[in-house]
Amino acid sequence: MIFATLIWGASYIFIKIALQEMLPSTFIFLRFLIASILILPTFTFHRPQFKRLDMIRGVILGLLLVGVNLFQTMGMQTISASLSAFLTGISVVFVLLIKLIVQKRLPRILDALIVLACVGGLGLVTGSSEVVWGCGVWYTLVCSFFVALHTYVLSDYASEGDPWVLTLLQMVVMSVVTACFAFVLDGDVCLPTQPATWWALILCAALCSALAFGMQAYAQQYISAFKASIILMLEPIFTVLFARFTLDEVLNAQFCIGASIILAAILLMNVRLERI
Repeated sequence: MIFATLIWGASYIFIKIALQEMLPSTFIFLRFLIASILILPTFTFHRPQFKRLDMIRGVILGLLLVGVNLFQTMGMQTISASLSAFLTGISVVFVLLIKLIVQKRLPRILDALIVLACVGGLGLVTGSSEVVWGCGVWYTLVCSFFVALHTYVLSDYASEGDPWVLTLLQMVVMSVVTACFAFVLDGDVCLPTQPATWWALILCAALCSALAFGMQAYAQQYISAFKASIILMLEPIFTVLFARFTLDEVLNAQFCIGASIILAAILLMNVRLERI
């Protein structure tokens, strides 16, 4: 799960590069179409049974991913990669709220404090005091809610289904739905012409989609949605580091303090869960 989070930390950079030439719906369509094609050869070695229940669950997860990627990509047209990572990281709060609504049970005080520490650390990591509440911010907050919903639902589905079947179906659903967006809303799918855009698109499809989502589906067979959402707090740290060295985004002075708070919260969560 930590390695998948590292890959997703880099995805913001790839998306930012690709959006300089491509429309959001076209980028998402091509990204997940390529990812679907790349996953298919793995089934020559791993031959799972495509059960009806797994297929239904894969479609549901795919539709949730549509919300995640569509709103995230739309938001990144107007906000920085670092800010996008911070706002997406707020999904840990939504996971706690979803647990509260579904389980009808108040969270432990320690869990609530860990969440508050993570959000505070994220604010320091990304310099969120300079947030301007425009469309990009609101789009990314909606994306954050879909991330939380996807993480919560995946914990239930992955423990009973085949992770690679769920991953493939998510990629296929994403490519089909976003193809409709691309052709209906944009009118056409324009292929990129710049080599840098193609590299960003292919890396995003291979690493950040096919590999990372497969790893997440596998990992969440063994860890809870809340623990997965806490680990995802590392994503903004990775994103800020990548953005600093590739996009020349300014590294805030509070970065080390914020990163330390997040790492301490993750360590505390792991100790607590191991004791339980």
